[in-house]
Amino acid sequence: MRTFSDVTLAAVWTPNPDHPYTWAMFLGFIMLVFGGAITVTGAIATVTLLRGPGERKWGSYVIGPVILAIGLLIGYGGTRLV
Repeated sequence: MRTFSDVTLAAVWTPNPDHPYTWAMFLGFIMLVFGGAITVTGAIATVTLLRGPGERKWGSYVIGPVILAIGLLIGYGGTRLV
């Protein structure tokens, strides 16, 4: 059991003094999570609307990719803040 007592905890989070954790980084992480969720929703909407039965109007071709693009933009904004 000596090996376990000599091991230091490697997964401890230590802040980098040159890059402090700020509100902007926190909001960036939140934007990244929501942007990812919106992107997945847009991808599912695109596939569902294009493969669905029935007559397709122009909205069926536009709504899904627009949601996808908005999600990608929000996610990109989040990565720029982080």
